[in-house]
Amino acid sequence: MRKAALGIASVAAAAAACLATLVALRDAPVAQRDAAPRVEAAARPDDVAAAPASVQEPPAAAPDADAARAAEAQEQALRDAILAIGEDDTVTLDARLERYRQAVESARDGAPGAALFANPSMLTEVFLRMPGVQRELAALGPGARSEEIAHIRRELGFAEDQIARMQELDDWREARWQNGRQYMEERARISATFEGDALADELAHLRERYFAQEAPTLEREEAQGFFRFERPRVYGRN
Repeated sequence: MRKAALGIASVAAAAAACLATLVALRDAPVAQRDAAPRVEAAARPDDVAAAPASVQEPPAAAPDADAARAAEAQEQALRDAILAIGEDDTVTLDARLERYRQAVESARDGAPGAALFANPSMLTEVFLRMPGVQRELAALGPGARSEEIAHIRRELGFAEDQIARMQELDDWREARWQNGRQYMEERARISATFEGDALADELAHLRERYFAQEAPTLEREEAQGFFRFERPRVYGRN
């Protein structure tokens, strides 16, 4: 539970930090945001001395404290909302999605035009990585899960052609994970049956059978103790 909470907190902090940055950029004067950087020649001592006070540049304006406080409040509100949504196991997936959309809409009202809210990939990433969302997706069959992920993407701003392309990628990932799980089951059986050079030979044949040209890559990974199909599955993401 602690790892899950930390994962939610890190994702929420990243999303909220993006929001705070975008709000700060939005509230900055246009001249500061849009002007290209200038490279000025170094002033000579006599230039500085000769410049009348009326043409000397005014001191830089202090940061807008009100805008900074507003951005901080918006960041905290979004973080709190995401944490609450991610930790509440009493709600259905659809209810969780609706609460998340409401939190995003509320944050968008405080920062209209912020680029974060025009980026459905970021918004969907945060939602899909919530442990509660993944638990519910894992409990569904492949067909129902695909429909639910498509619904989530649609509700968070993806167009239908984008959803179709991502579904093709999801289908490829699903087939790969199924292949990988079968490989791991056979690998465990072989490891319990053989040892020494015989084990190495059996595993080499197994990798070639399941992964063809990728077999050498998996061999190197496994030699370093990394087993890619023992990683957590994040539906809609890997």
